[in-house]
Amino acid sequence: MGKLFDVAISFAMENEELADTVYHYLKAEGLSVFYAPAPECQSILSGENQREIFYRIFGLESKYVILLVSKFYVRKQVPMEEARIAFSKHGGDGSVIPIYLDGTELPGELLDVKKQNYFSSDNAAEIASHVASKVNKFEKQEEKKDIFGSGSIMKNERNRAETQIFIQNYNGERENGGEKRNS
Repeated sequence: MGKLFDVAISFAMENEELADTVYHYLKAEGLSVFYAPAPECQSILSGENQREIFYRIFGLESKYVILLVSKFYVRKQVPMEEARIAFSKHGGDGSVIPIYLDGTELPGELLDVKKQNYFSSDNAAEIASHVASKVNKFEKQEEKKDIFGSGSIMKNERNRAETQIFIQNYNGERENGGEKRNS
């Protein structure tokens, strides 16, 4: 199942101006972004149990979750709940990205310091660039998996291909081992 969002942004309301700017930069990069105050996200948030919605968004429906961590963030129940959901569902796979805005760190029980992607900045352009590069790297890896599959395309014994690969040439024809077929 595909993810609904490339990125979900978790933040404290005191950092909303920065979060809003990061959101706009990420949208300009062509990413699908969950940012609660955005008009397109308001319909997602209306009429349901907020806890269930945040569980889905920060735990299941986003490829990456960025946490804009500040002294305000760690004191608030909702952002910390979003962080707990993200870490519980994504674990140490690198898709939860804490961004330290003012040097305040997340509580140690939330994360394994050796496995997480830490980034420290309060500059919206730097934050968005860092996150966009991670998402784009992930997308390229996923494209490779789609093209080549998850394993090797050659079997070790007798060196024969497990998967047929068709390559489209400039004329719109697919080639396979010298044979040409129109697509």
